[in-house]
Formats: sequence, C-alpha cells, structure tokens
Amino acid sequence: MPMGGSQLNAKVFFIVNPVSAGKKTIKEWPIFEKQLKEKGYKFDWTFTEYPEHATFITREVIKSGYNLVVSVGGDGTMNEVVNGFFENGNIINSEVRLAIFSRGTGCDFIRSFGIKKGFEDFYKLLEKNEAQKLDVGKVSFINNSGQGITKHFLNISDVGLGGETTRRVNKTKKHLKGFLAFLIGAMLTILKYKNKTMMLEIDGKVIKNEKINSIIVANAKYFGGGMFISPNSEANDGILDIIIIGDFTTLELIRDFHLIYKGKHLTHPKVSHYKAKKIKITSEPVALLEFDGEQSGITPAEFEIIPQALKVLI
Repeated sequence: MPMGGSQLNAKVFFIVNPVSAGKKTIKEWPIFEKQLKEKGYKFDWTFTEYPEHATFITREVIKSGYNLVVSVGGDGTMNEVVNGFFENGNIINSEVRLAIFSRGTGCDFIRSFGIKKGFEDFYKLLEKNEAQKLDVGKVSFINNSGQGITKHFLNISDVGLGGETTRRVNKTKKHLKGFLAFLIGAMLTILKYKNKTMMLEIDGKVIKNEKINSIIVANAKYFGGGMFISPNSEANDGILDIIIIGDFTTLELIRDFHLIYKGKHLTHPKVSHYKAKKIKITSEPVALLEFDGEQSGITPAEFEIIPQALKVLI
C-alpha cells in the first residue's frame, strides 16, 4: 500500500459500516475508495453486515497478516474493531495498528486528539503515518441477554443516565447530527430518569455507596456528541478517570447540564473526580451501561485499564 512512500510494506484492510453516517456511507464509500486508489493506496475492504461483524472480521484479517486495520463508521464500529484486536482477553498482535475514519453520530473519540471527521482529516492521518500506543479499557458486565461477558473500549463508559440516553438515541434520533441527537436524547431521558443507589469501589476501596445519577469511566475526553466530560483524561497515561455525577434533581440537571459541554462541571459540589486502575460498580436497581456510544448491558460492572495496549494512528 504506497502511502506517500511511508507505508510501502503495509498490508491494509478497511472495515466499512455501510449504515453509518445516517446510511450515507454505503453511497459515499465508492467515492472514498476511488480517491484513495487514485492517490496510490492499495488495500482490501469489506462491508459489515450485522452487529459485532466488525469484531469477527478484525480478528480474521489480523490473523491473515494485515498490519493496519481501518474502522470506517461511528464510535460503535470503532469499538467492535477494537474488540477484534483481542481474543480470549489477550491482544492478538501488538504490532498491528488501528486507524479510524469516523463516520458516525458522535465521532467523540477523535475529538480528544483534535481530529475532525471527514475524508480530508482521515487522509492526513494516513499521510502522517504516526501511531501512538494508547490505553484500552476492559469491562466485565452483564450483557442485554443476561450473560456475563468482558469487552474492551477505547473512549468512555457511562453507568446510569448516559446508558439510558444512549439507548434512547440509538433507537430514535440517530438521523440527527451528533450534538442535537444526544442533547435531545439527554433532555428527554432526564425528565424520566431516577437516580440509583450505586456502590463504587476504586482499587479495592469503597468510595461511594449512595444515591448517584451517573458514574463515568473515561479513557479519553469526549462523549455524547461533544460533551467535554473528562477534561483531565489522557488516553496513554495508564489511568482511568472516574467522574461521579451525584444526586442531582431533575431541575438541577437541566439547569447545569450546559457545564458538561464546556468541561466546567468538575467544580460543581455534586460532582466528584477520581483516578484509578480498577473500578467496580454495583447498583440498586440495576443501571444501564454504555461504552463507546453503544448501550451494551447492565451492572454490576468491573473496569480496569490495559496500559498502552493498542497502536492507533493519531
């Protein structure tokens, strides 16, 4: 795959979610493919066809000798691809790199690195050809079918209000742009949401056991279509940031919600911030869990960080 002379030995595979970007990708992908090939790039690609297909494809192409895997889709597609880098809890090949061509509703992960969505910014990443070793979050939880499973995430996980908002957005509002979809979804969810009694353990010590709105476990800075939820996160520091949104009333949430978009919520008296390597969250009643923009299960959930596990073009 000739890339400005810098990736002559790269063997590249694009995993393309055709229904991403409001189903525009299936129409626009041939244009992107043509542009890349006109620039001298050589690669293989396929469309995803069902949930978690990208995970299966990623494992297969890594085992087949590809050394750069490109996720073309939203943060959910990215998450499926990231999980494909792992098998039985271990990374398949630590030398294989990930590139992200964001085409989704939120495109939140790339915001942490000042990357805009769109073909031109993606092309610049390929030409730059510089990979950073980033941390990966690992979470064990109960999936929506009632099974205990373990998954990985690159961006942010949210237990509570964010889980319910994500479920609402993914069902009803994804035809809107990211900011509007998540803002409307959050406001509608806030009106019905009831805080839950959550117990938070950080590195083996109980920190909270009280009424809580949400607990956010962050590897990067943004989620929810541009919410600056974790300004202090660095995706390569070997630490997870925990943001606790406390026992807010509905009126308080509506009044103060704008602070999250500016990253000014951390000084709020009902917001707490911690750093940890291992986290355990239980809830009564159970709380919905989301990570990387997909509502995937419920509590109890246990998190840990895998330092510098994945090479990502940034």
